[in-house]
Amino acid sequence: MDQGRLEQEFRRACLLQESGQYREAAQAYRRLLGEHPDHAGSHNNLGLTLMALGEPDEAVASFRRVVALQPDHAEAHNNMGVAYKRMGKAQEALDCYAAALGCRPAYAQALLNVGTIYYDLKHYDEALIWYRAALEVDPGQIEVHMNLASIFEARGDFAAVKKHRDVVYGSKAVYVDHAADPRMTVLVLWGAGLGNIPVEYLLPQKSVTRIVCVIEYARPEELAQLPDYDLVFNAIGDPDVMGPVAEPMARFLKTCGKPLINAAQAVARTARHRIPDLLGGLEHVVVPRTDRVGFAALRGTLNALPQDRFPILLRPIGSHGGDHLEKRESKADLAGFEPWPSPYYYLTDYVDYASADGGFRKYRVLFVDRQPYAYHMAVGSHWVVHHDTAGMQHEAWKRREEEAFLADPRRVLGDKAMAAVEAIGRALDLDYGGVDFSVLPDGRVLVFEANATMLAHPEEAGGVYEYKNAYVRKICDAFDAMLARRVAAARASA
Repeated sequence: MDQGRLEQEFRRACLLQESGQYREAAQAYRRLLGEHPDHAGSHNNLGLTLMALGEPDEAVASFRRVVALQPDHAEAHNNMGVAYKRMGKAQEALDCYAAALGCRPAYAQALLNVGTIYYDLKHYDEALIWYRAALEVDPGQIEVHMNLASIFEARGDFAAVKKHRDVVYGSKAVYVDHAADPRMTVLVLWGAGLGNIPVEYLLPQKSVTRIVCVIEYARPEELAQLPDYDLVFNAIGDPDVMGPVAEPMARFLKTCGKPLINAAQAVARTARHRIPDLLGGLEHVVVPRTDRVGFAALRGTLNALPQDRFPILLRPIGSHGGDHLEKRESKADLAGFEPWPSPYYYLTDYVDYASADGGFRKYRVLFVDRQPYAYHMAVGSHWVVHHDTAGMQHEAWKRREEEAFLADPRRVLGDKAMAAVEAIGRALDLDYGGVDFSVLPDGRVLVFEANATMLAHPEEAGGVYEYKNAYVRKICDAFDAMLARRVAAARASA
């Protein structure tokens, strides 16, 4: 193949890639590389195409070929880091980003990507350093502004939150992520704030084209020009952030005429202070009393609490993962309490749920079309239990206990508790949601939270949690089957 034909074939492959025809583009790059195995541009673009096809491990091999041919190829080092990150290998990703910055110190995308590693770990101080460096190079980077808004929201700086969100969504509130082999197109309704349902694994990039619409920023002309879609997924899972989106969402859904996953009314019922009314009457279910108190009235309300309400848990609305959650043992223990700035606080009665061995066990069951699927469990030595901080990775007996729960939740929980969990799924009436809970010594289910903001993600292949992947696959497959049923029913009735 002469130089002129090489350039022609490369441009043709690039056009296929740019138009979203990833499989055809991959074939074109491979044909070209068959005759020109040292063409770095084709190796790099093949890697990007393989990433779009959901094959990051094969993409890494392509990027390695590029840097073997051109060690100073900053884009290939950066792209390899992105592939490693998708594989859950954060340290390998950081090493690649460092190599990219070694080739090109003012590389905005690599600076952003390093920041995002720290952002995902909630190491916000480190993330801010890298994000600010990225904005010095390119002030208009959308992902930087999105993540900065989330960081400042977590810190209560709402003026900064608005500033960064206005940059992101002020001119564009609809984004299309084309699937490599599309089977359906889903319109995902998001709010600009925290509390959206993670959709990366529920709506895989390989097979589902996602139209993401940040509904409170969407202008009428954007909504009028939406690409065709099969159904709508209300991915705003936290009822505490639905205020700004409720009216524009209701107005849009009134006329869209497509099937809806997770009705807004069902999501609204899952606010923490409403869960006792929703689930408290179910047999063998314990839902602690929860009050929602405005910030201005918080001090007075706390001072007026009777002693028998203690211990009590205090958390600002919209917080997740234990952020800003505090436990106060008595009225005297309130003296040092400094509330985090929030419009409202939740005050929840604390129920001791320690097991006979002194451990605190937290289970999570996800519901897809109201059917329960065990997702994970964790056992820790502290009353705040999270899977990633409970020492699960270091203690094999804990992982064996989790695997036993995933394999047969009824045997682990008992018939009474399993029946209660199933009843919770029916009462929530969500197409997708979940419940975090423990089981008390008498077999009753103690509910911590029950809502739609629940993440389901696979674990690293070969890692200590690989045993979870078969069960995550069941959840994702069930969700996919539900979408297919809804789409088929809509098409049949059209």
